[in-house]
Order: sequence, then structure tokens, then C-alpha cells
Amino acid sequence: MTTPLPTDSAKPSKGLNRSMVVLVLLLGGALALIGSTQTWVTANGFEAAHITNVTLSGQEASPVITAMSLVSIAGGAALSIARNIGRWIIGCVAILAALAIGTTTINVLVSPFNAAAQKISETTGTTATTNVVEHLEVSLMPWLTVLGAVIILVGGIVALAYGSRWSLGKTKKYDMNQPPPVRHDGPLDEIDTWDELSRGEDPT
Repeated sequence: MTTPLPTDSAKPSKGLNRSMVVLVLLLGGALALIGSTQTWVTANGFEAAHITNVTLSGQEASPVITAMSLVSIAGGAALSIARNIGRWIIGCVAILAALAIGTTTINVLVSPFNAAAQKISETTGTTATTNVVEHLEVSLMPWLTVLGAVIILVGGIVALAYGSRWSLGKTKKYDMNQPPPVRHDGPLDEIDTWDELSRGEDPT
């Protein structure tokens, strides 16, 4: 009776696995993108009768927010098939994208008038916009984008820290379908030689 030799089995890596990080990046990018397409700032109190209000969306405040949100979504999709170097690059890109989205959005929250001043001037046709400062309303949508940026940042950090520990994602069906090597104690005939070549082994 022979004792089977122990085989090396892939140990699950600690921390979030690849699928969860992919979902995290996709979720963060989607939240940031949805938030950026909504109205962030609304200006009222104009003297002109034909202008009731001027609205400013996140992507109007800064196209960088929408662009980095799309980059995060693309990075999440690419992470599902990326190798070691690719995971490291995607993690770095996700972190940079999150920082760009977060800082740009916070700048709008801190100074909404500066963000909306150009559009107010273009809509009203005048540069005298300081009188509408008291009539600015900031929605909650920028905070949704900030939340998306935080989620992207977490996903990027995890991909950077744990990406090298994930398996390469090789499927098992090829291993299951591959017949085990056959040992021949005696000389090989023509059929045995052909079988060895079919399995990619050197019969010599």
C-alpha cells in the first residue's frame, strides 16, 4: 500500500480577494460618476426676469471628476484579468483617481461660489455676480461623489497591498482534463512513443 504524496494547494490570500476589490472599484466609480452628473450648486436671486436660477453639476464644475470616475470603473474591470504588475499599476491609478475626485469635490463644497461663478457670468451676461452669494444652495450630491472617492481609495490601497498575493486565476479544467503521466519500465514501442509526444513529453 502506497501513501499518496502531499500536493501543494493554493492557500487563500488574507484580506479582500480580487472579486471583492473589483466590485469595490466599480461601486466607487459608479457612485462618483452618478454624483458628478447631478446638480451640485443652484444660484437664485437674479434681477433679470428671464433667469430664475442657474444650476451647476459636478462635471460642469470640473470635468476631472467624471474622467477619473470612468478611469476607476475601467480599472476595476481591468483588475479582474490583470497580473501582478497590472494589479500594482491599477492600485496606484485608483488611488490617484480617488485623490483627484476627492480634492476637486471638496474644493467645490468649500467654495461653491468660485465653482459656479463662470457659469453664472455666462448665463447672466455680466461679471457682477457677488450679489448672488447669499442665494447659493449646495445639494448633497457632492457628498455622494466624496463617498465614491473614499471607496475607490480603499479599493486602490487593497489592490496595491494584497494584489501580489492573489492567484493568477488559472482555471482547473485544463488540469482535470490532462491525463496523468504514465511510467514505462521497459522500452517504448511506436504507440507508446506517439502517446508521449501527444502529451507534450519527450519519449527519449
